[in-house]
Amino acid sequence: MLKNIFKKFLRSRYKLPITIIVFFGLAYAIPGGGVNEIVGIILGVVGLLFAIIVGFFINDLWSRYQIVRENVAVEVSGLQTYYLFVKIMKHFPDHEKWAEKQRELIDAYVVKFFEVEWHSYGEIDPYFNRIIESLKNVGELKTNNETETYTNMLPLLNEITTSREKLFMYGKDRLSKLEWSVIYFLAAILVFSIFFINTHELFSIFLVGMLSSAVTILLFILHDLNSLSYGEETVSFEPYETIFDVIEKPRFYRKRDIRSGRVRLPKDKEYRLVD
Repeated sequence: MLKNIFKKFLRSRYKLPITIIVFFGLAYAIPGGGVNEIVGIILGVVGLLFAIIVGFFINDLWSRYQIVRENVAVEVSGLQTYYLFVKIMKHFPDHEKWAEKQRELIDAYVVKFFEVEWHSYGEIDPYFNRIIESLKNVGELKTNNETETYTNMLPLLNEITTSREKLFMYGKDRLSKLEWSVIYFLAAILVFSIFFINTHELFSIFLVGMLSSAVTILLFILHDLNSLSYGEETVSFEPYETIFDVIEKPRFYRKRDIRSGRVRLPKDKEYRLVD
């Protein structure tokens, strides 16, 4: 129950203003013990460790995020171009039924993508494999145009397969529980120390509120990069939704993603909305 509430909060678009309001409220309501030499030393040491560790992880996860974004572009553009060749094949004799089947297979693949998170990306492998396996059902290639069109499709699928392997690998590459434990431990000591030196003067309240909010916001950024939910509407949602546009199918959305603010319904597109 609490875990689900926490997850919803992390995905909420209002988490930043809520965090700032809460910490400024706590800074005003909780008087600290004032300046203390030992606490000051702890604050300096822990602050330095926290900055180094979090900075390292953010840099590493940002590199991972960039790689994922690049391979999403490769997969999406590959599927779109593949289907354009499928549409060409559809106009040749004896290939119409096969081409229509491709449309359904691509639709099923992308729909399944929206049902899993990045760390479970491998679960959609069977749906992509069906697209590959369906190539054996292509009718006889009777003309040079048919052969050329079919030949152009194969490198695209190979390119998509390569990008999918990278997405699978980097999707599972996340911070371990031990790493999170160290980060949370340092963050807790840091925030406690910040509140401890609060003198309850106006400037002190402002400083405590800002510093504690900054620590928490860094944790939010780390979490979003770790779960690949950072900028996910433009990376994990919109690119794949455009595949539906190309295959001339209504877009696909889940109600839970709409409610959590992960994505917004389009105003000028047809769409399917499921639980």
